[in-house]
Amino acid sequence: LLSYVEQAFTPEAHFNFDLFQQHAQLAQRIMDDIIDLELEKIESILEKIDKDPEPTAVKATERDLWLKIRTKCESGRRTGIGITAEGDMLAALGVRYGSENSLDFCENLHRTLALSAYRGSVNLARERGPFPIYDTAREAQNPFIQRLRDADPELYADMVKYGRRNIALLTIAPTGTTSLMTQTSSGLEPVFRVAYKRRRKVNNNDKNTRPTFTDELG
Repeated sequence: LLSYVEQAFTPEAHFNFDLFQQHAQLAQRIMDDIIDLELEKIESILEKIDKDPEPTAVKATERDLWLKIRTKCESGRRTGIGITAEGDMLAALGVRYGSENSLDFCENLHRTLALSAYRGSVNLARERGPFPIYDTAREAQNPFIQRLRDADPELYADMVKYGRRNIALLTIAPTGTTSLMTQTSSGLEPVFRVAYKRRRKVNNNDKNTRPTFTDELG
């Protein structure tokens, strides 16, 4: 999220919502493509199992597991777009963490992400077809779908007409390691220390293991 703040840490700082919406829809398309790549790999795994020399009875449990995984992937095409660096974003915008302004801004931000991702999935359904078990009636009383309908009636009408490509679209994943790699805050909270220790497991038998490490920022 920090990358969408323009003129960061200045009185003119603002969030580029237009670019954010574009990227959310592109991200949804990419994640749907990844489902197809996953299905290709599952087919490769099943082919290998079939070619393995073990008796069919021995391979049955593993083969059944991968058949179930393939069915779940095909029937729902589940994806999960999330965010990171929300704390950095607020700081760059000059918005105080925990203030009414920050709550309103973050609520609008996540509403924008949800509507953009679902718009992307509906557009994909129009282009590629909906996920096989999509049924508007089964979701009619779903509280989240109702909020989407209230926020964007046109989006909901298109979803009823075309369906959507993916059964689920959003997630907030743990981003501890990712935030270390990208040097950003890992969530909503602001940075609470300038330095900290992070422990990890090491293999005592590996002579090349580095039990301690200090990054370029100290």
